[in-house]
Amino acid sequence: MDGTHLPMTGIRGGPITIYVRRCRAVPVGGSMVGMAGRNGSWWRRGGKMAPAAHGGVNAASARQVHNLLQVRDVFGDITLGSAGEHPSPEPVGTLVGELTDPFTLEVHRPVRAGDADLELDALPAYVPREHDARLAVTVRAAAEGRSGIAALVGGSSTGKTRACWEALGSLPEGWRLWHPIDPTRPGAALRDLGRLGPRTVVWLNEAQFYLADPSLGEQVAAGLRESLRDPDRGPVLVLATLWPEHWATLTSRPVNGGDPHAQARELLEGHRIPVPGAFTGTDLLALAEQADPRLAEAAERAGDGQVTQYLAGVPVLLDRYETASPATRAMVHAAMDARRLGAGPHLPLPLLADAVPGYLTGAEWDRAGDDWPERSLAYAAEPCNGVDGILTRVRPRPGDPPDAAPMYRLADYLDQHGRGSRAGEVPPTEFWTALADHLDPADLRDFADAAVGRGMYRDGARLYLRAAAHGDLEAGSSLVKLMHKSHPGDPRPARWVVASLPDEPDFDNPIGVVLLVWGLRDADAGREIDELADRIAARVPLTNTRVVAELLDCLCNAGADRRAIAALADRATQASLSDTTGVLSLLASLRKVKAYRQVEVLATRIAADVPLENARVLASFLGGMRQAGADAQAMALAARAAAGVPLEAPGAVAELLDALREAGADEQITTVLSSNPAGRVPITDPQKVERLLGSLRAAGAEEQIRVLLGRDLAGSVSLTSPDEPLAWKWLLSRLGEEGAGRQVESLTARAVAHLPLTDPGVVWALLYTLRKAGAGERIAALLGRDPASQVRLGDPYQVGHLLDALLEVGADRQIEQLLGRDPAAHCALITSDDPSGAWGVPVLGASLRAAGAETQIRVLAERVAQAPLDRPYLVATLVEFLHEMGTGPQFERLAGRIAAGLALDDPYSGGSLREVLTALREAGADRQADALVERLPGGGQFELFVEQTGTGDLFRYGRDPGGTSAGPWSWDDLT
Repeated sequence: MDGTHLPMTGIRGGPITIYVRRCRAVPVGGSMVGMAGRNGSWWRRGGKMAPAAHGGVNAASARQVHNLLQVRDVFGDITLGSAGEHPSPEPVGTLVGELTDPFTLEVHRPVRAGDADLELDALPAYVPREHDARLAVTVRAAAEGRSGIAALVGGSSTGKTRACWEALGSLPEGWRLWHPIDPTRPGAALRDLGRLGPRTVVWLNEAQFYLADPSLGEQVAAGLRESLRDPDRGPVLVLATLWPEHWATLTSRPVNGGDPHAQARELLEGHRIPVPGAFTGTDLLALAEQADPRLAEAAERAGDGQVTQYLAGVPVLLDRYETASPATRAMVHAAMDARRLGAGPHLPLPLLADAVPGYLTGAEWDRAGDDWPERSLAYAAEPCNGVDGILTRVRPRPGDPPDAAPMYRLADYLDQHGRGSRAGEVPPTEFWTALADHLDPADLRDFADAAVGRGMYRDGARLYLRAAAHGDLEAGSSLVKLMHKSHPGDPRPARWVVASLPDEPDFDNPIGVVLLVWGLRDADAGREIDELADRIAARVPLTNTRVVAELLDCLCNAGADRRAIAALADRATQASLSDTTGVLSLLASLRKVKAYRQVEVLATRIAADVPLENARVLASFLGGMRQAGADAQAMALAARAAAGVPLEAPGAVAELLDALREAGADEQITTVLSSNPAGRVPITDPQKVERLLGSLRAAGAEEQIRVLLGRDLAGSVSLTSPDEPLAWKWLLSRLGEEGAGRQVESLTARAVAHLPLTDPGVVWALLYTLRKAGAGERIAALLGRDPASQVRLGDPYQVGHLLDALLEVGADRQIEQLLGRDPAAHCALITSDDPSGAWGVPVLGASLRAAGAETQIRVLAERVAQAPLDRPYLVATLVEFLHEMGTGPQFERLAGRIAAGLALDDPYSGGSLREVLTALREAGADRQADALVERLPGGGQFELFVEQTGTGDLFRYGRDPGGTSAGPWSWDDLT
């Protein structure tokens, strides 16, 4: 067992293969393998004490596990294949047992103790809190062999990373830690995800840098999701830390438009562990009992229990920032503005220095002196009390290419502080100019959007221009639209954008290409549209059929030359058929642009070549071909499908029958039914069984319906469905329509006796069904199971409807039981089914009023009045709710908070903000609405500000940082 890779030829399925598979499956957590070589005290103190021995494992068991682990260590990376296969690369990461420096994993350095002569551990003693216990559950599960993720969410310097460091100490020997950072965080993660092996911690400190990256973030999130659910890679443990605003960005479900963080949301949702910003109660008492002088100082001096922030040097940083010279504060403000508007953590020094003059008054600039850059930087970069300064130099790692300019990082806490204190500030022109001069062109479009969103039209146009000059198609589109808005008769911007496109534009970016076409159309740039259309038709790759379909649509709608559209349509007929949705979109687009010959060519390929393995896919193709007018090709595919498609799943059979029926393929339907699918398909999923019954009825397949109803559906279907918790209800309705009374009675009895009662929506639906059927005895039996004490209280919509159902059946005891659990205090204001809160809160409020639960209404109103204001799409509903409920004090409190603190930083929230303003005005809160309008420009919502104030003509050329209208400027001022 010297670690060499042994030849695997001829042993597939043999004893070595079996042994390797067994050892890969061995759990290595808890009592099986202890923390040999690493005790808790040594670990917590950052590796200063000598490791102690660990015991307590049965000797024979230990030897067996040791042998298995040795085999796994040797064979863990070997693919059990044929001769000539190469072994997998070494797994990523460092053995956890070899990690002794917490600061390399970005744990904050603590403040230095008052007595510099004291020899202290690298980190202060650790006081576990509630979030540590929740984190331990996930870590313990990983140690026992179950992959998982924990996302610690809290403000800057609240102890998120330290908690993750402490949690590593409970992992058994043999675990690795992978912290991808080089050359960039998302780049390193995506590059090496394929090497991620079992028993690995993925360390995603400041996870937004990995998951929110506009180019790679979704790929990283998708790769992590796959790693977590791949049993051959597990166990894998992902530890992530995020600020609350980054959590909101990554997990919010968009109400309108695209979904830029869908993969990240699926990765993170359900795994949030909140980290409080302060120590309270027993935590403070435990802190006071520690002998570490740093903890004693923090407990004494930290305000409002913010111990972790104090330990990370927050008071020192704030004091130095607040007492800095005007030039130094200006440099820090430039860094704060860059970070809050979207810059990465590493900021070029020339950017900060060039922006400074714009932040200073004339008198301050005169007094700054010629050496202000050196003095300001020296002050800001000076460490104090053992922690990094306001700005810290970021040095390239050995082997990395040198930076073009010195790079600095703003202290975390000041970064977060600036996001609040400068949230409504509009940076000066010098700031935007410095961005254009010193930032990577790939980042400029976002800053251009930020400038335009704050009314700085000329600065935004300059940034768009620079980004477009480097091939950014979306920036080119935005430039054309902005210039057309301010200078509608000038054709030069559109001509310049098209002429400046690189020889090989990024046609893999469909949004950019489509937006550019639309921008040119809005600017009446017909000649430029035709020129771009010719390039698209000749060069756009056919690998992404959805992109090709979208381009056909937009070129047609933009009035592009028909010859270019026809040329692209001709090429599109040879696109890959592997993406069903993309090919269907392409068929629809070809018909929309009247490329009928190309529809026929593509449909003929589909009919002849599409595989027959999946009935659902075939049904989709049949429907799409028929809608595209390719009836003959649809019939040809129907004939192939009827003769050769596997019919083993009830849902797929139903979809195929529906598609054949809609295509008029009666002969093929007969062929399908002759194979007796009703007698063969599994009948465990109630949703799919119901669907099949409906499809058979629509096809007039009486014999197959009798066959299906002759099977024990009521006794075989599961009462729960992975996709639809109320599937049993729809099946009951379908069985009733088919006159299957005995099946209905049997399934109803099962539901009453055995349905899980934790989902209030299920209980509500069952009560409704029973009441509609007049099944009083069944209702009594269900209520006898005491659902009110079992249902989850998180979804206000479902709980509200359950309360209504209990009122309708007169279940007074159950109503009392449910209200006694205080649903108003425990329901969520946002749920996955209702991300806008548009239904849930009002429904629960109305139900509570119907039940006479005024105390509960007041509790709910108090919660609504204090609801987070970071999601504008929720706020309008809450305003309307409090107004309609007549809760005056709570309404006034919420309206005041909205006026002063509603989040405005989402550039796509204009529609939601408009709804908030409308709700406020309809409720009579004109003063608060006016105050909110005044905040719009500083929050990046200048277009909505202009709309609300009717000042479009006044601000035709935008505004100055001080808020006055900008003077005229033109294309000549940009070039």
